[in-house]
Amino acid sequence: MQSDITRRVSGHDLPFQIHQGFRFERPALVVCMLAYIECFQWMYKDYLYPTWAYYGFDYNPPSMKYQLLAWTLAAMPALWMPLKLTRPSQLAYWVLYITVIIPSMFVPMFAGMNSSSEVALLSLSLFAGFAILGCGYYLPLAKVRSAKIPRQLFWFAFASTAICLTVWLITVFRGHMQLVSFGDVYDLRDAANDVSDGSLVNYAFMLLTGAINPFLMGCGLYFKRRWLFVAGAIGQVLIYSILGTKGSLLSILFVPSIHLLLKIKKVSFGLVLGLASLAILAGATFSGRFIGSGDASFFSGVIQFVILMRTLSTNGLLTAQYYDFFQRNPVTHFSHIHIVSWFVPYPYHNTLGQEIGLAYAGTTDLNATANFWATDGIASVGLGGILFISFFCALVFWVLDSASQRHPVHLTALLTAYAAYNIANISIFTSLFSGGLALLILLIYMLPKTLPITTTFSTSLRLAKNSVF
Repeated sequence: MQSDITRRVSGHDLPFQIHQGFRFERPALVVCMLAYIECFQWMYKDYLYPTWAYYGFDYNPPSMKYQLLAWTLAAMPALWMPLKLTRPSQLAYWVLYITVIIPSMFVPMFAGMNSSSEVALLSLSLFAGFAILGCGYYLPLAKVRSAKIPRQLFWFAFASTAICLTVWLITVFRGHMQLVSFGDVYDLRDAANDVSDGSLVNYAFMLLTGAINPFLMGCGLYFKRRWLFVAGAIGQVLIYSILGTKGSLLSILFVPSIHLLLKIKKVSFGLVLGLASLAILAGATFSGRFIGSGDASFFSGVIQFVILMRTLSTNGLLTAQYYDFFQRNPVTHFSHIHIVSWFVPYPYHNTLGQEIGLAYAGTTDLNATANFWATDGIASVGLGGILFISFFCALVFWVLDSASQRHPVHLTALLTAYAAYNIANISIFTSLFSGGLALLILLIYMLPKTLPITTTFSTSLRLAKNSVF
């Protein structure tokens, strides 16, 4: 039975509701995240600094008071992070906490690009922005009317769009597709950029990788239709073979992992995710110490690079670099967004990511895209931009949750799992439009509530093929 603290707003439980069964899980979550923070710092000193110092992961021991501030700001969100998912965007909220907030409390402090007092202001601003984003969950969802689109029409339109975009990609990049190692992806991207120069095919790439393929994988897992998941996974492999985007390939593992965590019912999702994150961080950190040389060592090195450096730490370094860069250079006033640039002059020759890559790596080949607090907040206005963009992101989450409320949260969380990864790594505006999040919200809103998906989608797929070809 739920406690009296649980209230209902517009027919939905508050996202941070307190259940009787969760009363011991909140302290457990706090302890778990404290252990994660300690492990993250140990990993930084033991792995990131010795291995990737040349990349920017320097180590400058902070004073005790700044260390205590970073610990406090990194751990406090564990007091309000949702234990139970009641809205799909809460998965993105968790991803932001693990991959952006915690790293951004420590990496800028260790990297030493700015003084400790300046880094403290950055940390406080990020903490305030994250709290603003969490407060958005107390807004009641909008009462959205059902789309009432016939199932066959929905799947016919979806299949037709997926086929057309895929055929477009294959037509443009035929002869240029190949599966390469993570170390060779930049050469593959350069070749793909040369091929696609002057065309609009990148929109097909972004919509497929950010919305359509993850939508297929999520539906396949939730409705237990393996062929749907396989279709989405093949689509992501195709994307990787063209542009070498590691995220599209890793989504084949990330989405099923979220599915497995959501199936655990005896322990709340928040605690399960926290424990899983701690286990992954600790396991990847210690793997290099107990594995010898040879193929096993090479595989361990790849795992450490993908998990420890690229996924769990890079956002912290990019936050530090964007903060340092825009303290010494003009802010964009949102002119990095194409529509805004029609009215406000963009002050740089290259994209934001390329400017950061040029400043800190000496080359524009490194497109250092970062989380929306860095790209849309700090780069646009400075520290005050963090607060503004947090309000905007809360609005986006509210729209997503309102459009998703007719469906089980397990399903909608799966459908938006890859979008959660994107939100933590690119501009919120890029994620919305060219990244496919707006299309994904529309698809979820129009998704029929009941799906005899084997017959309906198969029939629609045959009809779509006939209409396209």
